[in-house]
Order: sequence, then structure tokens, then C-alpha cells
Amino acid sequence: MKITSVFKEKISLPLINILKQGLSPVKLALVIALGMTLSVFPVLGTTTLLCTLAALLLHLNLPAIQVANYMAFPLQISLFFPFLEIGKTISGRNLKEISESTLISAFNADFFQAISELSQYLILACFGWALACIPLFFFLLIFLKIIFNKWKKIFTQ
Repeated sequence: MKITSVFKEKISLPLINILKQGLSPVKLALVIALGMTLSVFPVLGTTTLLCTLAALLLHLNLPAIQVANYMAFPLQISLFFPFLEIGKTISGRNLKEISESTLISAFNADFFQAISELSQYLILACFGWALACIPLFFFLLIFLKIIFNKWKKIFTQ
């Protein structure tokens, strides 16, 4: 199966259907931007819960925020290391290098043990994410508003 057909089937069509159901492009952009921003939170295994809580507390579209969460999931591990670098730079802390495979295998083996063993890395990565999440959110919000406004005009006529 081609990546374009997977993108269309799993991401584009559900979002277009949400627009057709009456959710405004601005509200959809808000939900997706928030979902994507939360989905790169550096603690593996927590983003579905974070997105669900955000949707329930802010009365947002739960399916849309979860689509965003799953769409951005591959970025979570990739952005862990830039967030960690931001946290280390701002805090002035130096930690021993950690590899992507070490990070993933620790969480696959035992979630709570990984939290315990990697706590210093996670704290600094969360600090880096906290600094980056607001600009990331607003960039995504503006970009997605433009896209969804165009989609609304094309697909709901």
C-alpha cells in the first residue's frame, strides 16, 4: 500500500469528514495543533491519556485530537533528543549520552522501571518540551488554519 493512500485513508478522509460534520476549520486546526503538540510530549506511553484529558477538559473533538496524536506519534521519539538538548542547555546539566534504542527498549521492558532509570533524561526533555510547545502549537495552529480553510472550500461545496 502506498504511503499516499495510507495518508488519505487514515488522516485526510477522517479530517475532511469532521469538517463536513460542521466543525469549523479554526476549531479543527485548534484540536489538531493541540493534539500534535501533546503527542510529542517526551514521556512514552502518556500521550493518548494527555490528549483524552485535554479533549474532555476543553470540550474538544476527541476523535480529531486522537487522529492528531497518532499522526504525530513517530515524531515523539525523534523529538525527544532535541527536547533533551534544549533542557540540558537551559539547565546547564550534562548527562551521559543515551541512544534511541536504549530509550525504546527501556520503555518496552518496564514502563515504571524506565521512568525510574531515565528520570533525569525525562525531566530535562520535559523541560525542553515545555519551552518549545507554545511556539510549536502556534506555528501548527496558523499553518493548519490555512490548510483546513482551503479544504473546507474544496470539500464542502
